[in-house]
Amino acid sequence: MSKIAIINPNMSAGFTNKIREQARKIAFPHNEILALNPRFGPDSIEGYYDEAFASVGLLSVIREIDPTGIDGYVVACFDDTGVDAARCLTAAPVMGLCEGALRFAQALAGRYAIVTPMAVSVRPLEHLVRKYGADRDCVVRAAGVRTLDFEGVQAARAYEALLLAAQKSLREDDAEAIVLGCAGMTDIADRLKADLGVPVIDGVQAAIKMVEGMASLKLATSKHSTYGYPPAKPYHGLFAGFEPVTG
Repeated sequence: MSKIAIINPNMSAGFTNKIREQARKIAFPHNEILALNPRFGPDSIEGYYDEAFASVGLLSVIREIDPTGIDGYVVACFDDTGVDAARCLTAAPVMGLCEGALRFAQALAGRYAIVTPMAVSVRPLEHLVRKYGADRDCVVRAAGVRTLDFEGVQAARAYEALLLAAQKSLREDDAEAIVLGCAGMTDIADRLKADLGVPVIDGVQAAIKMVEGMASLKLATSKHSTYGYPPAKPYHGLFAGFEPVTG
């Protein structure tokens, strides 16, 4: 049995509940799933500014629960918020939604599109796509809705905007598969796949399956260099409680 922690780095409990439900449907039944929010941070992550603050909340959760024996982490934000820093904090494998989804998309289609809610996220995601070596085959489009629109009374309108953006990408970008560019879309992947007739990759599902696989193989994050534990030093002011002590 593996213990997998899925951390939504924003404060949207609605998104976290969706993620928890999806995880329990697709995770292997012998694995224990924890779905968590930080105690502080933004309601949603829409661009670099939100991401910077949300990363601190993410790391605070990992610092708290890592000693309890976590076998793998999923960072449930498509911006892969704080993933590199998290890999420095724990030896357990850490996977973000964008990286997990792209690894699946590369195996399923020659060309694919990420559809994200807002235009402010397009450039950050293009940078991630380039980082993961997928820029030749991947395009990023915005549906033109807010991230939080996928909850509550705006959900139907948000879905229609997502569907139109995905159809446009299939038609104009030669995309052969669609990647959902937000954790809050996890509950509509099957519906969109049926409406489009092409593979639809949800980063929540993809990242969970990748982490489950690494955990079952007893793989750990290398501490040899890139993701080594941060060297011990004092941190000051608001961050005094985050100072590294293991490096």
